[in-house]
Amino acid sequence: MKIYKIIILCIFIQLPFIGTVHAKCDLESYKFGVSYKSLMNKLKVDEDIIEPEIKGVSEQLVFFPGELVCKNEKSFEGAPINFIFLYGELVEIQIIRLSQEPALVYWAESIYGEKEDKPSSFYNVQPNAQWFWDNSNSTISYSIESDEYEMIESIIIQSSNHQKYFEKLAIEQEGE
Repeated sequence: MKIYKIIILCIFIQLPFIGTVHAKCDLESYKFGVSYKSLMNKLKVDEDIIEPEIKGVSEQLVFFPGELVCKNEKSFEGAPINFIFLYGELVEIQIIRLSQEPALVYWAESIYGEKEDKPSSFYNVQPNAQWFWDNSNSTISYSIESDEYEMIESIIIQSSNHQKYFEKLAIEQEGE
């Protein structure tokens, strides 16, 4: 009976820490297909303050500091997050980070699943690699480039369910 009391006590002591261990920023909470206005509401930002960059009637881009979008995620410090809208719907999220060592890749794999068989050049002292993988509703593309001083990591998360918008935009741009 005493062992059960100890186990229960241990569980209660660990409860406050369980939430923080799994509190990774999940960009999938910003659902693909939402409107610009819905995204602003979710981020609790006044949409009149930040106007999206309009790259044409069909394409809009708005970016925020990573610290605003993912407050408790160290991997996003100093990393702008771009939200791409096609035809009024969120279809792509881009993150670029300049750093001394890779961090975004580990964040991405913790959310979207680990990529097996990474290119061997990823493990070099000065990594230079790129790859992509799919999950249930998106394609994730990762790249890292380095020089002797810093590394640039880039992640693009693209909706698999909005491919028709990318194709439509490509046709429009070819006609220009």
